Amino acid sequence: MAITQTRTQWSKAKLFALYEVSKSTVHRWEQECANPPKERMRCNPYEIREEEIAAVISYRTLNDELREMSYKKLTYTMIDNNIVYLSASSVYRILKKHHLLGATYKEKGDAGDEYREKPLFVHHHWHVDIAYVKIYGEFFYLIAILDGFSRYVVGWELMVNMTKQSVVTFTQKVCDRYPDAKPKIIHDNGSQFVSLDFKKLLRENECIDVSTKMKHPETNGKIERFIGLVRQEALRPHSPVSLGEATKVLASFVEYYNNTRLHSAIGYVKPVDVFRGVHEEIFKERKKKFLEAKRRRIELNKQDREQFSAKQPA
Repeated sequence: MAITQTRTQWSKAKLFALYEVSKSTVHRWEQECANPPKERMRCNPYEIREEEIAAVISYRTLNDELREMSYKKLTYTMIDNNIVYLSASSVYRILKKHHLLGATYKEKGDAGDEYREKPLFVHHHWHVDIAYVKIYGEFFYLIAILDGFSRYVVGWELMVNMTKQSVVTFTQKVCDRYPDAKPKIIHDNGSQFVSLDFKKLLRENECIDVSTKMKHPETNGKIERFIGLVRQEALRPHSPVSLGEATKVLASFVEYYNNTRLHSAIGYVKPVDVFRGVHEEIFKERKKKFLEAKRRRIELNKQDREQFSAKQPA
């Protein structure tokens, strides 16, 4: 840069614009030339430690499930399992640098025109839907009810038909399981949900009937998303060949979904945590771990700088 400036007699600002680099970038290059990377000491007290980077890489490559996990979900999984305490952006940069982001790292967008009113508590909104399930050439019908606040699946069944009476019987079973719940039941305009029997059931259980916008399934997007996960993560990989086998596969997946899987829409906690009202404690514990790790990182980096300075000749 100095040679070019001498030959051209141009100002530094003009040279920076010509080469499309910032003043801070040039300054950093000059520092790196004066202090080779192996001899340069950390100047930023918040700089991520090498052992933290190694922990992220090691945990990411532990198994196939962790390799394909989104970076945000991986971040909170590591915090909850006391592996390392970093922000999601720091984990993203580490994974990107080491080519470990995986195929599913991009967070999917929201559903767009979702139901306009947000649930305020557990059992405020229940989303219900029916989906075709093809098993070994034969069609069955999966019906599920999902709590909109916690994303917890409060009930599901794999049925041999989807008559109005089957839907009414299933819904009544779920209502009986939670007798104190008086939810808004959000559904599409399928014949089973607009029948007089279904509406009577809702009145008897003091539930509020809410039908979604015509030709806009995204307004019931929470349950639609769950059905998509069932197909993608349970039915297609396992390919059950009978009703009994399919029921076992679905039971296992719902157990995993409710009690193990971290859900991005509720702050990367498990649906059961929100359903039971313990998610705020988890958020507090994560914040505590994160701040403690940050404090320790500053302390260790300070010690390293002091030791480095002590070794330098006077």
